[in-house]
Amino acid sequence: MNVWEIAILKSIKSLGGKARVCEVYKELPDFIVLNEKNLRKSKWGKRPAYYDDVRGHIANLRQAGKLVRISTGRYSLTEKGTKRIDIDKKKDLHRGIK
Repeated sequence: MNVWEIAILKSIKSLGGKARVCEVYKELPDFIVLNEKNLRKSKWGKRPAYYDDVRGHIANLRQAGKLVRISTGRYSLTEKGTKRIDIDKKKDLHRGIK
């Protein structure tokens, strides 16, 4: 799975399993390193470019059944999404990553 999608799932989990997209934007840097390209202004607006990436990955996660939309701009982890985080956590432990 894409590292961005894992980071988004972890961000939502850290926010109690439900989150608005704007909360994910703020939480995401705790789970993935944002580089200069990610932080530059989007060509479609004044927001950082990674905001567009996050929305695209959220759509992918919804399609995969790992997130469900609970209201406009607000998403919740599904059981499938939670299991995916747990799989990643076990892999990290095997690699010695906390």
